[in-house]
Amino acid sequence: MAAVLKKRAMAEYSHSNTQVETIQPHKKLRLTKKAKKESHKEKTSEKLSVISASVAASVPSVKSLEYFISNCSNNESSVTFEIVKLFENVLKENNASANIISLCEKLISIIKDEKDEILKASLVRIFKEILCFEKIEEYLNFTFVIEELLSLIAIAEGKITIAEILDTIHRILENHPIIPACDFSQQLINATKHLLMNNNSHLVKRQSLRLLSELAPISSENTNDINMPITQMQSKCTSIIKLLRDFSHYFDPRVRNDALSTILRLHDRGLKLDFSLYSEFCVALNDDYEGCRMTAMKLLEVLSHLYSDCLVCVNQGDEQIRLVDDAFAKICSMMNDSSIAVRTEAATLLGNISEVSFSFLSQTLNKTLMSNLRKKKSAHERSRESYSAGEWSSGRKWADDAPHEELCPDTINLMDIGACGAFIHGLEDEFMEVRMATLEALCKLAIAFPQFAEQSMDFVVDMFNDEIEDIRLKAIQCLSKISQQKIVLRGDQIEIILSVLEDSSIDIREALHEMLGNCKISTKEALKSCIENLIENLKKYSEDRNSIWKCFQKLGANHAELTLPLVPELLGIHPFLDLTEPSLEDITHIAILILVFNAAEKCPDITKVFVRHTIQHYVYLRDYYSSLVPNILSLNNNVEVKLTSLDLSNNEHNSAQSFLFSVFERIGKSMASERMNLDRQTSIIELLIRDLQRLGKIEPMMSHASDFLKQYLECQMALRKILSNNNWINAFLLSSLQSSSFRSSLQQILQTTFALVHQFHGMHPLHLSLILQTRVKALALQLIAVIHGSNASALTLCDAFLEEVKTLERHLVNNQLKPDALVESMLREIGVLEHPKPGSVARALQPLFLLSSTTLSAQTLDLTELVRENTFSSLKEIKKSSCTIDEPKGRSENPLKFTAGLILTIKLDAVLYNIKDIKNVRLKIHYPDQQTHFILPRLSDFRPLNSDNEDTKNYRLYTNVYISHGVWTEAAYVDICLVLDFREKCSHLTVSQSWTLKSSASVRVKPEESLIIELCKPVKICISPKQQKKALCA
Repeated sequence: MAAVLKKRAMAEYSHSNTQVETIQPHKKLRLTKKAKKESHKEKTSEKLSVISASVAASVPSVKSLEYFISNCSNNESSVTFEIVKLFENVLKENNASANIISLCEKLISIIKDEKDEILKASLVRIFKEILCFEKIEEYLNFTFVIEELLSLIAIAEGKITIAEILDTIHRILENHPIIPACDFSQQLINATKHLLMNNNSHLVKRQSLRLLSELAPISSENTNDINMPITQMQSKCTSIIKLLRDFSHYFDPRVRNDALSTILRLHDRGLKLDFSLYSEFCVALNDDYEGCRMTAMKLLEVLSHLYSDCLVCVNQGDEQIRLVDDAFAKICSMMNDSSIAVRTEAATLLGNISEVSFSFLSQTLNKTLMSNLRKKKSAHERSRESYSAGEWSSGRKWADDAPHEELCPDTINLMDIGACGAFIHGLEDEFMEVRMATLEALCKLAIAFPQFAEQSMDFVVDMFNDEIEDIRLKAIQCLSKISQQKIVLRGDQIEIILSVLEDSSIDIREALHEMLGNCKISTKEALKSCIENLIENLKKYSEDRNSIWKCFQKLGANHAELTLPLVPELLGIHPFLDLTEPSLEDITHIAILILVFNAAEKCPDITKVFVRHTIQHYVYLRDYYSSLVPNILSLNNNVEVKLTSLDLSNNEHNSAQSFLFSVFERIGKSMASERMNLDRQTSIIELLIRDLQRLGKIEPMMSHASDFLKQYLECQMALRKILSNNNWINAFLLSSLQSSSFRSSLQQILQTTFALVHQFHGMHPLHLSLILQTRVKALALQLIAVIHGSNASALTLCDAFLEEVKTLERHLVNNQLKPDALVESMLREIGVLEHPKPGSVARALQPLFLLSSTTLSAQTLDLTELVRENTFSSLKEIKKSSCTIDEPKGRSENPLKFTAGLILTIKLDAVLYNIKDIKNVRLKIHYPDQQTHFILPRLSDFRPLNSDNEDTKNYRLYTNVYISHGVWTEAAYVDICLVLDFREKCSHLTVSQSWTLKSSASVRVKPEESLIIELCKPVKICISPKQQKKALCA
């Protein structure tokens, strides 16, 4: 058996069986990619393009509106954007009135048929935005719109929809207040009252209350309404006020707040609130909603002005005080409120109550509580009460002398302290908003009450140590205003004030300098300490030079008697020894001289101790710093002092004006004379230009007007110079010198007229029209010369010319002015052209400029309109945008050295005058290699100054200028100045003014730089970038 198994095993082992492996193919997977589902946003965008096309093709677009709303109901933002865009496009069409009415009717019908309340509310919101378009009232009848909206309220069911409809009506009435006087005003009031009483939604109630504030008929607004007597108006207002009083106690705080706000709105419209409302507003002060408390305080402040002397009872007792005092005390108690907004509003309102009694006002600076918050009675009053009661204490009964009213400790609120310490709590508040508002209120009341100003000085001075910079600055400004009440500062107060001079903020230091100049100091020692600290401050912060000099000027003028014993020590005058003469380059010595000279004007005895070099310094400073050093009559007898414009009398100012008027007369006579030829007129005008230039230097008050006339006359002379050459139209016939002169004259006209328009403000409309006409003439000459004298494209020049023509026509129409004969012919020829292209425009204008040179020059140089008598007075109102750079001074022999590639920081301190928009101001840095950089200063670096003009303002620019460059072999000057940049706003003028810049000059000027106006002469700073030193290898 074993042999058999062995044999079988050997047979299987020796037998080989070959199997062929079959490779099965991979199973093919069919990947089915889902078709991309078009999103709703893409559908909307496609439909937006369809609608936009239909809007442009079909008029009116009612079908487009219906199609869009029905297909885009799920995307509210797209609906809003497209419908508003649809209405804007229709408003630009010629027959906009009929289309707007049809579109509004269709939109209202769609809103009525819409079943979805959310979409209906969205459509009403869109309709509200449409009704806010400018001049929409010219196309729509708002009476019809309000009637349709009232019908929508009747069928609407959703609270959001009703609230949106009420808000839409409120917006209409707010923008058009005459509508409540129409016939359906009572219908509107009834519908609003019905919703207010029957609808439970707070949204509907709030919108109804706001609508009632516009529906209430006010007698002061409806004096021309004959259909509604005054008694009927008063009865309607009384019923509305009664309704508002009821809802001021509603359980929802938002409704209560809107009810009180509606009463406040009625007061703003002119309704006199009733005295009986005072108790209601006092109750609202204890409301748990902060909005109600804030509105109640505003209403108390309103009643305190209306019924200031009326008597009210205090805490339901027998004592009566004035209403304004009680309201003031109640608002003071709100200074302890838990809400920051309430405390801030309370502090703000306190400053507006100037009729309060001084006894109540003085309590705001005292935290002492008096006899359990009750008025303490005298012994005589207590005995009189016992006598009137007929009862005397016999001592036999227990506690028979106890007070009649027992006090419960739980009923006493220690925080209800009235006016006691209100301002102290505000100044010690943890939030800066409350402290800021308290300081402003304290300053207002201190100005109104001089006695209160003396009491509040210590508290304002303590705020100089606040940790917030804005609070310290506000405290300094408030003290500066309070010190104008002729309040004398004590020595301890001066010490606290002088400690702030070490502050790192330049705004705080300069505000402190101004405050010290306005205040009065009590003792000589305090004045000396003040002078010493200011001198140390000037040494540490040299950039405060101008501010400290002005402070010394006011200190000397206000403290002449205190300065007299300090003069020998301040000037270093020894009774026996002749000391060294101080240098005038020392800014601290100049500050002391300014102090002494201003004191010497008020106290002439000071001049008796002056030495020789002090008088010489006076002559120098009087000439160099005429605004800081006064004219001392006792010193003018021995030395010759140059008088400035500040010393001129009114008669001398009038003589300057009469001289300017004589210039007008000479221009008028030269234009009116028929015997005077053009050459004679030209010589007279050149002489007048020189006179105007000298007048601007002599009389700064008339410098702006004289500069304006001088530049305008120079433009006319340049235009006359161009037209004097008969070959100006054929540039190829001109020599290189004549061609360069032609281009430079055009460049002068275009740049000067551009500067006249944008740099001078307050011009008479006639003067502006003359400048625009001169500019149009120059552009016409440029266009004709380019068409006939070169192969360059004139399309952009023609567009710029037509743009200027439109501006001129618009100005003439708005001011009802007429152009001169030449410009009138130009406007007529251009108006005839159907397609104004460069060639056709040049061919139309060419005959007008091909007259004889004498005739053409006479038309161009006609200055009759300039010298109208009714425009002379407006010349004094012209203001020129200018700038003075105080720091850096420039022209220093010592170069500023820095490593090449790194940054050199230069502090810039400049004052800008008559600036219309500070966003156009740029810093211009011009390097010796002709690179020019324009830097936009930060808006926070501009500090507004006092300005009498509303259109333009004065600013102080204090910023850093960063300069960087490569290695220079020697030091060179960098020019820094301030300019007005109009390249972004007037980009269409770049090409029109660039053709004139193509000259053979070696210096290349970029075309866009012709739209830049320099405000001052550049300051030259000597710098020297050095090569970086290589480090020594170890």
